[in-house]
Amino acid sequence: MSGGTAVSAKLRKQALQLLAEQPLTLKELAKKMGLKEKRAFRILRSLFEKGQIKSFKDQDNVRRYMPVDAGA
Repeated sequence: MSGGTAVSAKLRKQALQLLAEQPLTLKELAKKMGLKEKRAFRILRSLFEKGQIKSFKDQDNVRRYMPVDAGA
């Protein structure tokens, strides 16, 4: 037993909190969380698959992520 799911759940929660403050790019989220982009991508993908975040392209055509309920 590695306890990896507890760590993953904690990271997903942290990512959601950061994204609730402001929409972030993958690179920005990885930097704020102190993670490699690959790990941050897996967290974002997990949140996206669970329907907790959405993505959009900003005015500079850069993909950003935010919680689904933000600004609702």
